[in-house]
Amino acid sequence: MIAAGMVGMTAMAAHAQPRTITECAQKLTARGFNVIDKDIDDGLYEFEAIKNNIKWDVKMDQQCNVLLERIDD
Repeated sequence: MIAAGMVGMTAMAAHAQPRTITECAQKLTARGFNVIDKDIDDGLYEFEAIKNNIKWDVKMDQQCNVLLERIDD
């Protein structure tokens, strides 16, 4: 029973591992975005991308969770 709990904790820790900026950019590409620029600022991944001929700004954390997604005016 203790071993099963430790395996579960190990899996959770592995899930929280930071992703690379390239991995996060690939997630945007899979959603139909064409990433034209990427940067890291204060530990966040920042992307400029185009989707449906509209320019977007997207910010993600290091687990590729979208924190901000807005049209770039």
